[in-house]
Amino acid sequence: MMTYLLLFLSVAIGVAIVLLFRPEDKRKIKVLISFAGAYIFTITVLHLLPEAYGATTVAPAFLVRNDPGFSIGLLVLAGFFVQLLLEFFSHGIEHGHAHHDHSGTMPLGMMFGLCVHAFIEGMPLGGHIGHEHSGRMLLVGIIIHNVPVSIVLLTMLLHNGVAKGKALFWMLIFALMSPLGAGLSDVAGDLSKYSHEMMAVVIGIFLHISTTILFESSDEHRFNRLKMLAIAVGAGIAVLTSSL
Repeated sequence: MMTYLLLFLSVAIGVAIVLLFRPEDKRKIKVLISFAGAYIFTITVLHLLPEAYGATTVAPAFLVRNDPGFSIGLLVLAGFFVQLLLEFFSHGIEHGHAHHDHSGTMPLGMMFGLCVHAFIEGMPLGGHIGHEHSGRMLLVGIIIHNVPVSIVLLTMLLHNGVAKGKALFWMLIFALMSPLGAGLSDVAGDLSKYSHEMMAVVIGIFLHISTTILFESSDEHRFNRLKMLAIAVGAGIAVLTSSL
């Protein structure tokens, strides 16, 4: 239950920041996104990838060449390209891209891509991995990533003229996606057997998002000091929390 609440609150915190403080400085939001990108990249490299490749319980349905490591690698690649496909709908809002059209219409394609992304991310947390160290690291990574994404999304919706009530309704839908993904794995016993496989897919998603954030954290290929500091702090905190 605590996992579901924390996933929901990660979006609610972003919503509260927008409603209370109306952040308009895009540079500060980019700094937050850079911090989040560095954090999830670091925990993926230090924990999620090694534990995924160390799994010896890959389900037969996903086993290729009788080689668990090769099968996990294929699923990581699948997650990477699934995220690439989802960004055709979401237009990259997962890594801070906001599109302003001032039309007042709801970008349903964008919400579809973002909600599917959030749903998939939550799925491993409903299996037994959700109670292991890698599951806890995944949960923290999702939370840290969701806060700035929620700020970008709600700010964009309001800036584009979407009615406040309608915008908040869609933020509620987004906030429920990761808990629903985790809940489905908890309720559907058959799905919980594929925790390692679902984690591998999410690792691919994390790798795509985090590397895109880090590569895009520069203007004209020059890093400014504040973004570099945010990346260093994000990676440092991830190393520290991983070691603890």
